[in-house]
Amino acid sequence: MQAAGRRCKRSRPALVLVRVSLLLCILVALLACAPAASAADRPNVVVLMTDDQTVADLDAMPRAQALLGAGGVTFDRFYVSYPLCCPSRATYLSGQYAHNHQVLGLHPPTGGYGRFDALESLPVWLQRAGYHTAHLGKYLNGYGSETPADVPPGWSDWYGAVDDSTYRMWGYTLNENGTLQTYGGPFEEDPRNYQTDVLARKAVELIERRAASTEPLFLSVAFLAPHHEGSNVRRTTGRIVRAAPREAGSLATKRFRRPRGFNEADISDKPFFLRRRPRMGPAEIARIVANYRARQESLLAVDDAVSDIVAALRRVGQLDNTYIMLTSDNGFMQGEHRVPTGKMLPYDPSTQVPLLIRGPGLPQDEVSQALVGNVDLAPTILEIAGASSTKLLDGRSLLALARDPSLEPKRSLLHETGGQRFVRRIDQDTTGAPPIRDLRSYRAIRTTRWLYVEYRGGMRELYDLDQDPHQLRSLHRVKAYSRLQARLARRLDRLARCAGPACLTP
Repeated sequence: MQAAGRRCKRSRPALVLVRVSLLLCILVALLACAPAASAADRPNVVVLMTDDQTVADLDAMPRAQALLGAGGVTFDRFYVSYPLCCPSRATYLSGQYAHNHQVLGLHPPTGGYGRFDALESLPVWLQRAGYHTAHLGKYLNGYGSETPADVPPGWSDWYGAVDDSTYRMWGYTLNENGTLQTYGGPFEEDPRNYQTDVLARKAVELIERRAASTEPLFLSVAFLAPHHEGSNVRRTTGRIVRAAPREAGSLATKRFRRPRGFNEADISDKPFFLRRRPRMGPAEIARIVANYRARQESLLAVDDAVSDIVAALRRVGQLDNTYIMLTSDNGFMQGEHRVPTGKMLPYDPSTQVPLLIRGPGLPQDEVSQALVGNVDLAPTILEIAGASSTKLLDGRSLLALARDPSLEPKRSLLHETGGQRFVRRIDQDTTGAPPIRDLRSYRAIRTTRWLYVEYRGGMRELYDLDQDPHQLRSLHRVKAYSRLQARLARRLDRLARCAGPACLTP
């Protein structure tokens, strides 16, 4: 009996170990299941980005306005920091101002695809957090021409347009997960190969293919419209950008509402490179109107794409679990301040772009007047995804502002250009108008009321946005504003060198 008792006593530790082992196994099993369950519950994110679209151009996109604007929140005061394709897209993918991400132009050595640190960027951070990441369409300028058309880090699915074919609605080449595929020829206007429609179809196919996956989806779709096509296409066709065949000519008589400041009579307050421009004549104005109609026609297919993508998300039961954002990389000048075409300038037509967001927990048909920028896109997406960055972010998440559009926190935004002393030509898609030369690099601070600009070389501009929202009269020479200008100059100096939370100081 004693021997038996001793044997029982010696076996108790073994029983305890067995029980602990069983509990550990159960715990490990539960932990193993947890990521999949949480991943399935996390929302999808879809970012739809156009190229050179103004806020006014939204009137060509009634479906987008209904599905995303009326179906969510419109940010009326959304600005890009560097109003040029490549630096702006680098800000979207990094959450940083250009002076921090260092993509300062379109081409090497100061800009372009090869300049961007893709190893630590938004898709990489989302992929680490368990997201399936996919990109379709235009990427950073120089992709595939400066370096081989590789698949950039962080993208689970990749359908990137290869430069310079990016700037053709037909005859463009996509790198489809490592395989190059060309769609028709530049002048073979087969409706099946129209770039916007092909990207839309691929987006829908990807949404349907991923419907049963437990991984949440980050989908980035970058349309060319309403950006101009390449110079060879424009010379041959006589059109700045071609609409989908079903839409061609549909807006041929649409009225062009001249924006305030169009062909401005008095530009004595503007920098010298604008002051020396004559007023535009009838032929130049006629070209602006024709370009306006062509650009708007090209956006009609983008509007169809928005509708198709929303419908696909609804069909697979994911619409209510998806945030959708529609925006542009920069705006576009169309005759304001005597600038017939182009961007790069600090004025609103160049820097202000649409931002519509719908998603879980957001109100519908609301408008936010908060001052926000494209530097805020990456922080917003990371908060939605529950992901983290490995870099200091210069922006902040817009989720709180989207959930409560009445909030208008104080903040300043930075506009900046750089990489060279002069940007010698901003009329990149002009069809006969003389280019603007010797545009100086600049930096500017935008507050809820003021826009203050400093050009390299000493020129200044100051606008009261409450009284002069179209930037028609600069106050930089008015003595009554000298102290204000000095304060803004000091704040601009800090903002132009900021990094991380310091960029958010009110």
